[in-house]
Amino acid sequence: MLGRNESCPCGSGKKYKRCCLNKDVVTERASRKIVLSQKQYSQLYAKLYEYSRQPRFEEEYKKAQEMFYILDDENMNKKFESFFNTYFIQDHIMENKKVITVEFFEENKHNLNNFEVATLKSVFESFVSVYEIKEKFEDKILLVDCITNKEIYTEDINLLSGFKKDDCIIARIVEVDGTHLLLDVTVSISQAIKDIIVNDIQHFFSQYEDLYKDMKTFLIYHTHILYKYVQQLLEPQIAEYLKNQKIENDKKKEEISESISEDGCKVEYLLKTQIEDETLAKCLEFWNEYKTKNDNIKGSENGWAAAVEYHVRKEDGQAVTQSQISKKYDISPSTLGKRHKDLKI
Repeated sequence: MLGRNESCPCGSGKKYKRCCLNKDVVTERASRKIVLSQKQYSQLYAKLYEYSRQPRFEEEYKKAQEMFYILDDENMNKKFESFFNTYFIQDHIMENKKVITVEFFEENKHNLNNFEVATLKSVFESFVSVYEIKEKFEDKILLVDCITNKEIYTEDINLLSGFKKDDCIIARIVEVDGTHLLLDVTVSISQAIKDIIVNDIQHFFSQYEDLYKDMKTFLIYHTHILYKYVQQLLEPQIAEYLKNQKIENDKKKEEISESISEDGCKVEYLLKTQIEDETLAKCLEFWNEYKTKNDNIKGSENGWAAAVEYHVRKEDGQAVTQSQISKKYDISPSTLGKRHKDLKI
């Protein structure tokens, strides 16, 4: 242990007590606080993880995998298993419209202590987002959420020790006993990538504004979008696959767009680009009938197209899930569910 009267290791030539001692004390105190909060969160997460592995959730687990992973490659997907576990426990919306964490809370609330209840409530409202480092202090770091424009302090200074002001990250923040922890999604990105992701998310939100009261709510329901960015950034093979897929889809869309008039319906266009079997004709017939009966149709075309395909396939008795169809149209199962409900009214 460095003595108070020894030379400061920073190289200033001053005694440690007159230089960095006080700063180091503050930093060490913040580190101990984070370690304690991480331990507390880990204990609660262990309970959530064990709860989520019950046999009754097996089908939901499969649906979550379909929604989360980009490639059907078991070895590749193992690299993102920790991210997936967080998604399944905290974000995947089940058929009963709840997430695992909410189900756990409702079944165990009488046996939970005040700390666990407070932490679970923070988990309910957590989401993955893009952050920029605005200021660094001895005991905390000021982040700004580049998507919601909200500022937040985190005491997780060790995790971000290698980052500088204006650096950007994809992260998830949960409050534990007054301390803001960065969970398993913490990926460094460039300013250029940050701008692309933020613009993409804002574009997606503009399509679904009628369904969500604000951007935070939208992000809570669409964490799968940010997780897919994480997979692309961490695995070049996935990025290359999506690039090639986009090229193929663009060609297909260009061919189909030539067959649709200028005033053609975008929902019809989406159905034609996503469906290749005999179901397409039934979907187009169903949508045209619905459109004829309903003049004022609002909301994202992706949501309507997904709901139409899901409805028609279910009516045909096909084994299809909301997760499967949602993934095709890059929406959340909850969005599909809302639009499907509209179709049946």
